[in-house]
Amino acid sequence: MSGRRGLTRFARLPIRARLTTAFIAVMAIVLAIAGVVLYTQFSHDLDADIDSSLDAQAIDVAALVAGRGSDAVHVSGQRLAQVYASNGRILATTDAAAGIRLLTVEQARAAAHGDVRIKRRTVASSNLRVRAVPARRGDDEAVAVAQSLEQRDDELARLRTRLGIAGPLALLLASLAGYELAGAALRPVDRMRGRAAQITESQLSDRLPVPQTRDEIEALGRTLNDLLDRVEAAVARERRLVSDASHELRTPLTTLRAEVDLALRGERDPDELRAALESAAEEAERMTRLADDLLVLARADQGRLPLHAQPVRTHVLLEDAATRAGAAARERGREIMVDGDGGAASVLADRDRAAQALDNLVTNALRYGDGRVELSAHADGDLVELHVSDEGRGFSDDIVGHAFERFGRGSEARAGGSGSGLGLSIVDAVARAHGGRAGVRNRPGGGADAWIGLPRP
Repeated sequence: MSGRRGLTRFARLPIRARLTTAFIAVMAIVLAIAGVVLYTQFSHDLDADIDSSLDAQAIDVAALVAGRGSDAVHVSGQRLAQVYASNGRILATTDAAAGIRLLTVEQARAAAHGDVRIKRRTVASSNLRVRAVPARRGDDEAVAVAQSLEQRDDELARLRTRLGIAGPLALLLASLAGYELAGAALRPVDRMRGRAAQITESQLSDRLPVPQTRDEIEALGRTLNDLLDRVEAAVARERRLVSDASHELRTPLTTLRAEVDLALRGERDPDELRAALESAAEEAERMTRLADDLLVLARADQGRLPLHAQPVRTHVLLEDAATRAGAAARERGREIMVDGDGGAASVLADRDRAAQALDNLVTNALRYGDGRVELSAHADGDLVELHVSDEGRGFSDDIVGHAFERFGRGSEARAGGSGSGLGLSIVDAVARAHGGRAGVRNRPGGGADAWIGLPRP
């Protein structure tokens, strides 16, 4: 539990402090390992040099004693050298080794028959390394030479002192460098944070400064700027939606108020009052439709457009749409025809929402198109496209690329004052809610073609 609390406290530290702490920990481990390796290697090298020297000395003294006898050890030139009998008795010794034993009795007996190495032997408060070999005059004598370890121990002590000073100093310098490096790495993030704090609803066009470092911070900055682009576009759409909705509501409200004022002004005969009330009812119905359309779009934006999807035959959807629009088509002297090709396909869709989308497409074709209106279905991969085409002039250049934007009406529709500009937006919202798509195009032979693609069952 204490370890978990420690990790929690560490996670609450600023990023710069966490990076520096982690850097210090790693550097401490690296320096400790490097110090151990260096000390071990240096100690091994010193021991190897001493052993090599003792081997050469032991061989020289043994050869000298073998040729000239035990007393030859005095002229061997070695400081610490002794000759032992096989029973452990000292036969000869150098002056510096007088009064001490380089080998115990057991070690002397073993040396008379083979090599003996003693890494550390304390004699008279001195630490010695001893090498013993047979004297090569039979198995009855052994030669031992020794070398003091004082210089070796002093060298290792000095190395430990230097490592004890240099290690913490190097760790301190590395820690300062790591702290500054972490600060330099996070400085672009701090600049982006400062700029982000200055961006307000009225200044959404500002963007974060992105460093040209080709790393994760640059990628983060670009991603955040892309997010700001989407937020700015969304806010602009919402503002345009509010403005357009206000404009669309102003006309029916003005008309409604005028009709009510006229109805309340003086004595009016029943026919005039009835006409005023009918006009007011039409404007109220228009506002109701606009409110319903806005509600559908709002739910679609929130991902909460209710759908009750089930397999539906496409010819049923198309036939029903043609039937519902039949009266409006006859009033305009137009014809609605359902193409039988592809009619055997099925889609997985909410029947009411699909009907709403088709009705909007047919209404647009009757209102802005000309000639015969044709309804058809075409399979396209995992989707089935339900097309509504006409024989008119097609979509104008100012609307074909923005057909599904809210209140995105062409100049002809704006001039005529008909429609709210939400019909195709609802078609697109219904398509996206089903996981499909919607599209419009101008037909090569003339006329407009709009469709909604719905998934197969």
